[in-house]
Amino acid sequence: MAKITILVIHVKGNKERETYIQKQLEKLDMPYHFILDGNIEDLTPEILDKYFSGDMYGQYPRTSCAYKHLLAMQYMIEHHLESALIVEDDLRFYHNFKDFFEKSVEECSSKYADMPFIANFEESSLLFVPRSQRRKGIVLYPAQRDRYAGCYYINRLAAQAILEYVTSKHSDTTSDLLHTRLLNEGKLHYFWSHPCLACQCSCDGSMPTMIPTRPRPLKRLKWFYKRFYKRLLYFLR
Repeated sequence: MAKITILVIHVKGNKERETYIQKQLEKLDMPYHFILDGNIEDLTPEILDKYFSGDMYGQYPRTSCAYKHLLAMQYMIEHHLESALIVEDDLRFYHNFKDFFEKSVEECSSKYADMPFIANFEESSLLFVPRSQRRKGIVLYPAQRDRYAGCYYINRLAAQAILEYVTSKHSDTTSDLLHTRLLNEGKLHYFWSHPCLACQCSCDGSMPTMIPTRPRPLKRLKWFYKRFYKRLLYFLR
């Protein structure tokens, strides 16, 4: 199986996150490329007019993040990549990531290659595949909504669909909610992995978020309690 390129959504200049994610990437033995353009200061009126509207129109962290995801998809098109793994720079890969990811790529190649698809692998949103749907030897399951945008496998057809949508209609929301919108409109097929294979550290509280939010005391402890509850809930479904 050909090695899949990892495209890293990264805020240029943040050395701490660069070092953190790069150490993990080197262990995976997969080619990778950092998306460095698209920092807040790079969001010119021309870029905003081309892609964004509403609450996303402006020099905001959320807009910069969404634009970097679009740049990752443009990179796929320009470099003739049939697929890529897009990750954010605060992602923690779980120990079993590579084995299950390779199985999921095989599933996509055999079942979904002719459709625009996104397969999400992260636990960040604490959304899981119900136990009643799980099947032995199967990694990916059809889903009705996004599971955040910190770790997803996307093919060229899906990247083209997203770029065509934002160019013609503009986006007024974040990358994950945009994926859900296109899923609901029938422009994308979306899958969740079981098991989850990664988590954003800014979601579980082990790393501060770069998008301003209200203070959340004891966030990490609360997240782990919530994860235990959600895992039990989805196991019983």
